[in-house]
Amino acid sequence: MESLVGRSQDVLVMEERRRRRRKIILSCFGGIAIAALILVVLVNQYINHRYNNYRVEQSISVKNSNTMQYQPYAGGVIKYSRDGVSAVNASGKDLWNGSYDMDHPEVDICGTSAVVADIGGKILYVYTEKEKGIEMAMDYKILQARISEQGVVAVMLEDTASNMIHVYDPYEDKLLVEIPTNVEKGYPVAMDISLDGTSVVVSYVCVTGGIVESRAAFYNFTNVGENTNCLVGAQEYKDRVVSEVQYLDDSRVCLFHEKGYSIWGNLKKPAEVAKQDFKKEIVSGFCATDYVGVVLADAGEEQGQMKVYNLKGKEVMSRKISTEYTHIAMSGKEILVNTATDCSVYLVNGVQKWKCSTKKKILHFFPAEGMNRYFLITDNGIEKIKLKNK
Repeated sequence: MESLVGRSQDVLVMEERRRRRRKIILSCFGGIAIAALILVVLVNQYINHRYNNYRVEQSISVKNSNTMQYQPYAGGVIKYSRDGVSAVNASGKDLWNGSYDMDHPEVDICGTSAVVADIGGKILYVYTEKEKGIEMAMDYKILQARISEQGVVAVMLEDTASNMIHVYDPYEDKLLVEIPTNVEKGYPVAMDISLDGTSVVVSYVCVTGGIVESRAAFYNFTNVGENTNCLVGAQEYKDRVVSEVQYLDDSRVCLFHEKGYSIWGNLKKPAEVAKQDFKKEIVSGFCATDYVGVVLADAGEEQGQMKVYNLKGKEVMSRKISTEYTHIAMSGKEILVNTATDCSVYLVNGVQKWKCSTKKKILHFFPAEGMNRYFLITDNGIEKIKLKNK
């Protein structure tokens, strides 16, 4: 039988082993915590890294560049004018092109689908990566045209008595839906079609007793709207005009008016999920899939307040910004701003990621495919650039 002394020694040995094990475990956890902290710091520094210069990775010569119009397209660029349109990828290779004769061409893009419509005319063309241009002739003058990812097109048309919305499947040359309007309902001024092509939101304006009123109407082309002529919801705006409508995804849409914005969700049974009203004038409104932004300023002010909100209406960023810009747009978690000589990139947390000046005349500034890469479009052509520090 083991003596009491022997048992005591065994207990001391086991206790020492436990202490060593606890020390090793604590050391491991401490090391993991320190490594995680270092990783968070490094990631935060990387995300919020500031740049002050750029390198040109690709130059694309464009004939009569300053007479062209440009739009970002599938990681590349669409360039168009009165006599034709073409899409180029990030390497400058032509994806597709088409010729036409339009007085006032206007482009709308969704994914890899694009529609070019002659505003005030009666012709539009639909382009995708596979289709080289489907021509469609309207019976009435075109006021607006919007396209879904699948290529379904919503067209706002002007009749002598009233305006109307037609929704087409260009591949079948088929009119899917006709949405008539009348004077009592108002005249449509803005619209958009969902990414999946199953719903349209239209803003109408009418004058009643000398007072301008606005109405947003929600249409759905699935079986939900079969018994209501596709109308599944509406909202009256008595003291404001909804001047811009933009889908954020298939189930949410943002309506901008001069006093603020509102976000609507569940578009088979529409409900307002967030809104913001402002005391100052909205100079610009912009949005992406997860955020809505505005620039606020009183008339004549050269400095404004840029604010960004999440889709629940919570403010995530507010900072001063000059109102003397030419374009402002949002892409993911970045806001791109340019004047004729300067470009800036802001993050949604308010960090100014990049600012740069150039002697060239800047026409547009778009995101490009790849980290820290952008298209800088000047009167000399298109440059694909990568941000760097001197």
